[in-house]
Amino acid sequence: MNRENKLMSLVQLFFQDYLTVHRGLSQNTILAYRDALKIFFSFESSRQNKSAAQLTLDDLTAEAVLEFLNQIENKRNNSVITRNLRLAALRTFCVYLITKDTLRSGEYQKIIALPIKRFPRKVMCYLEVDEVKSILSGIERQDLAGQRDYVLLNLLYNTGARVQEICDLKVSSISFGRIPIVNIVGKGNKTRHIPLWPETAKLIQNYLNVIQIADQPNAFIFMNAQGKPLGRFGVRYIIKQRCKHAETHCPNLKTKKIGPHTFRHTTAMHFLQAGIDLSIIKSWLGHVNLSTTHAYVEIDMEMKRKALESCLPANTSQSLKKLLDKNKDVLTWLDSL
Repeated sequence: MNRENKLMSLVQLFFQDYLTVHRGLSQNTILAYRDALKIFFSFESSRQNKSAAQLTLDDLTAEAVLEFLNQIENKRNNSVITRNLRLAALRTFCVYLITKDTLRSGEYQKIIALPIKRFPRKVMCYLEVDEVKSILSGIERQDLAGQRDYVLLNLLYNTGARVQEICDLKVSSISFGRIPIVNIVGKGNKTRHIPLWPETAKLIQNYLNVIQIADQPNAFIFMNAQGKPLGRFGVRYIIKQRCKHAETHCPNLKTKKIGPHTFRHTTAMHFLQAGIDLSIIKSWLGHVNLSTTHAYVEIDMEMKRKALESCLPANTSQSLKKLLDKNKDVLTWLDSL
């Protein structure tokens, strides 16, 4: 096999075999990796002044990747998050290349070692209980669209699922047993079983009967106006419209940027504030690492700190014992670490 064709052959195997068969990544993740490599090859072909088909494995260097990352951030105005996602895709590709091209493994290791760029994280947005109620109560359920949206948002709040996980749900995903359960397929095709509140289960069951798909296990639960499975952007549009309608009787919603992931954050925060163990929340949300779930704890602790400060008049001291007695919930959590 000549050098010019080897790179492109390995790219094909990377997507057709490694990512799908060996890693079992979702289609959305694979598409994100595809976009990252396409943009990188386009950049590198321009930098080398040759067509993408003429690129070789020798062109995949740490220097080239760094220039690429700087270009997409400074000239394409991509966010740091996007920059890091592109780097993550290239690093994964290099992990694969090491097993196929040991002669250049040193250069691939340099690319894998490139650090993720740090950036200030935005304050996590979530909804208060009364805000969730305002959004749901504002949905008129006289037509099918209203019924669908009401069930959709209730399910998002109940499960804390990612938007694509909700879009992928089929009738067979719901089990209406003694304890109703929804089977969610998350990242890496990992399945988790989330119990449904009786009210949510009843809503889903009634909705499936109304749209007459209760006996069709392979039918998607949520469809758009064209009769096709509802997509991520469709869910985002629905949430935007329903929140805008609710702003008239809940002005607080005007100050928040609300999307599908906001409901996920909301579920996590409400569970945490209700005293649910962090490991349970981790499993509920399908987080791989507990450190991801810990972000909600940091927000909750900050809220409690501010609440404490607001309870103390300026220049007023309190004994340590009184302070400890008032905050047993925080201390109990700290003891559990």
